[in-house]
Amino acid sequence: MRYISTRGESPALAFEDVLLTGLAPDGGLYVPETLPRMDAERMRTWAQLDYAELAAEVMAPFVTGFLAPDELLAMTRETYRSFRHPAVAPLVQLGHNEWVLELFHGPTLAFKDFALQLLGRLLDRSLARSGE
Repeated sequence: MRYISTRGESPALAFEDVLLTGLAPDGGLYVPETLPRMDAERMRTWAQLDYAELAAEVMAPFVTGFLAPDELLAMTRETYRSFRHPAVAPLVQLGHNEWVLELFHGPTLAFKDFALQLLGRLLDRSLARSGE
């Protein structure tokens, strides 16, 4: 998958290049050039997955060429194993039609753990591949 800048003045890049670049040189954000098609039947099967499996399934089309699906699954399992709740992000009912998604079960007790714990592993993998 290729990524393009929201400002349209930077070259399209592969996932790994975007991972290491951050913001596009033109000041834009990198977004997927196209969005993968997800059919309803495939998404229904996701209801049976745990958090790490679901994360890997959703991310897989976006990291094509960087990580094989089995490598991505191993990485998400390793990442979310350190969270303090078995559901990782439990959906808790507070009352009738009142629900809250608990995003504080990560290592630092902050919502940012969901992205940043995985980001560190993605960066480590990229640097290991390049020998840095």
